[in-house]
Order: sequence, then structure tokens, then C-alpha cells
Amino acid sequence: MFRASGFAHRVSDIRPRHSPVLRPPVNVPGSSAPVGPCIPLEGPIAEGECVSLGWPEPAEFDLITALRNRPAVRACFLDARPLEPAANRQWLAHGMKRPQEGLLSVRIGPQRTFCGTIGWSDYRPDLRTFEIGRIMVEPAAIRPYRAGFPPGYRGVAVDASRTLLRFAFETMRLDFVTSVFLADLALPRRVNLLAGGQYAGDEERERPDGTRVRVTTMRLTREHWLDTQAGPVTATPRMAGTGR
Repeated sequence: MFRASGFAHRVSDIRPRHSPVLRPPVNVPGSSAPVGPCIPLEGPIAEGECVSLGWPEPAEFDLITALRNRPAVRACFLDARPLEPAANRQWLAHGMKRPQEGLLSVRIGPQRTFCGTIGWSDYRPDLRTFEIGRIMVEPAAIRPYRAGFPPGYRGVAVDASRTLLRFAFETMRLDFVTSVFLADLALPRRVNLLAGGQYAGDEERERPDGTRVRVTTMRLTREHWLDTQAGPVTATPRMAGTGR
């Protein structure tokens, strides 16, 4: 997983100059019609209310690492160790096992300014699920656009989460999505609730340094997600006193 922090670097126009690579659809034996999802493996993948999501471009690799390595951001993740820039650059370019896992850039404004990340891990086509996470937001990159946000806008993290969830349920055809975060963090709890997540339990997990920490799991099913599309989601959880 990744985390969130701040810098105001801009990436001018990072839209790809070529057609996106697609993961081939799955075919059912005896049928000529593809039934599996076609998942873009590069380029943009989804547009939200004020943000867009896409696979990282080379110009964004070091921005992602710098954001992830900020102490306040690292502290929000189960593995708080800093990333080595060259190794993370290599992972972003060639090591990421797309689409089994994904780290996407979050971009804002007409120039597609990099302003954070979101992604998933443990994509299971057989179970139609993945774990959403890897959310980081750069406040300094967002600040110039705040005046143009629509009334009632819930923020870039919620916008990015809702956009990825729509991609998950509509394009990847998932049946449910989970999210796991440190239980004492209020911000990821809020983002999950506003995106429609429902409390699924707490447990202890071990960090790489051997210490143990409590984490909260939230879950969103396709059925509940469809219900949320009928009207606004409010942060009034049915999980009083617990978790994220």
C-alpha cells in the first residue's frame, strides 16, 4: 500500500500518445463472445467528478516516490519503511503485475496535474474482487483548483475512490471490494464511508518491524454500490465506536 503527502510539481500533458494496451477478455469454451473484462494496462482508465485516473507516466515516478516517502504519509501504512527511488521507479515501469495489482495516478485540472495516487492489490478474477487502497493526496497540487470545486464536493480522495469503484464494478465486473487500514486513522474511515463502505471487522496485523497494530476492514458489494448510485452517501456509519 501507499500513503499521502505534499508537493506542487506539475506534469504538463501526461495523456498517452498511443492507444492503451488492454488485457484480453476471457472467453467461455464453446462461445464466440468474450465475457471477461477488458482492462486497460496503460494510459487513462477513468474520469471522476473533478479528477481522472490513469496508469503512471515516467514523469510521475519520482513524484510518487517522494510523496510516499514523507514521514507523515509513511506512518499511515502497515509497512512504513521508505522506498528506494531507483527500485520504485523500476517497479512502476516494469515490476507492477498489472492487472493483478495497480497503482494509478490521480490527476486534476485540464493539464492533468498529478495530485496523488490510488490503486488496488490482490485482484482475483475468479472471485471478482480486489482490495482497494494505496491512496495518497498532495494538498499543494490541489490548492489552485479548490475555488472551482462544485458545491458539496467531498474532496479528491473521495472522488478518486468513487471513480475507481465505478471502474471496478462496471469495467472489471467485480462483485465486492475490501479496504484495510490502520484502525486509529479517521481520514481513511471517512473516505470509505463516503464511498459506501461497510464495516467488516477489526483484527491485529504484524508490521515488518515485528510490532502489531490494529486494522479495520471495510467491504462494499456490488449490490450496495448500486444502491449508493441512487442518492448521496452520508458518513453516518452503522459501525459506531469501531475502526477507521
